Amino acid sequence: MKILHILRAPIGGLFRHVRDLALEQIKNGHDVGFITAIPPDNDYVKNLFAEIEPQLSLGINSINIGRLPSYNDYKNVKHIANIVKNNDIDILHGHGAKGGAYARLIKEQLNTISVKAFYTLHGGTLHYNPNSPIGFLFLKLEKYLLKHTDGVIFESKTSFNTFEQKIAPLNLPYKIIHNGLKDEEFFTTQLVDNPSDFLYIGELRMLKGVDLLINAFARLVSDTKQKLKLNIIGYGPDEDLFKQLVAKAGIYDHVTFMPPMPAAQAFELARVQVMPSRAEGLPYMILETIAAKMPLIASNVGGIPEIYGDNTDLLFNNEDENTLYSYMKATLSGDSVHLSKVDELQAYVKTNFNVELMAKQITGFYYE
Repeated sequence: MKILHILRAPIGGLFRHVRDLALEQIKNGHDVGFITAIPPDNDYVKNLFAEIEPQLSLGINSINIGRLPSYNDYKNVKHIANIVKNNDIDILHGHGAKGGAYARLIKEQLNTISVKAFYTLHGGTLHYNPNSPIGFLFLKLEKYLLKHTDGVIFESKTSFNTFEQKIAPLNLPYKIIHNGLKDEEFFTTQLVDNPSDFLYIGELRMLKGVDLLINAFARLVSDTKQKLKLNIIGYGPDEDLFKQLVAKAGIYDHVTFMPPMPAAQAFELARVQVMPSRAEGLPYMILETIAAKMPLIASNVGGIPEIYGDNTDLLFNNEDENTLYSYMKATLSGDSVHLSKVDELQAYVKTNFNVELMAKQITGFYYE
């Protein structure tokens, strides 16, 4: 098969998912290509592109794709439709809200049954409030695009349930297929000398709850009078806002902002990872942190409970800054269930979240 994966931002867990899926599909003899937004000028992202591009027989086409709808999307859809026709693409697989919209709009424009359009949400429009103007618009667009969709893939049961609640009951083929990791990603993290106390890795957006982490950490610094350290790794649209929050709280000497880097390298820098998201799909960073046997404090949103199995009591409720504070404080003394459960969580993830199984199920769904 000739498979074209379409996504907007080539960063974070979504790009990680597409990259892993593509590599498995290539192993199984398929021709694969990417359509992405122009990548950020960042050495880490450049290296990711340099590693995978030689393996993509259909190449990488990077174009100007914005987060919000614009006239530029019309031009992009026409451009990608020409790529699809010129390369006899069999499968269009859109990832995220913009990638999913492009895949279905191209299917509509080509007006053919020979090209199949699939959609994996990765959270996307499901994060929007249907009562807000922009949420109402996006969710109505999602409902319209279902008529040009051959199949929908959900990374979690929660994502599926939210889709049916916010958009429409599905009367077309769908699958719930969890993200997966490689065997070599399961190990025990060895910390650097004098590691930081806490770590955040991810996109710097309000949606990710970084402000909640900064507020809770500032309270810890004030209450404990210790020289605590927090590393915040990543970039995103709200980076300047978070730096302002750090400065306003008077903890700039305690917080270090760092650019993206490989997760395994980042894990070595701190004792505990914190992920206080307000909304999620089924995040890779949760899987990777647990696989590296690193203590993790995370919020109970999206598909995260499905990763935790019988240990969902370790999660804190969305926006509950007081519980986040108390969980972080407990790890400082060593008297924390988040520290004692790392082996059990790693074993559960290793059994249930496998990249080869993920790719086999997704590619098999294309054939169905």
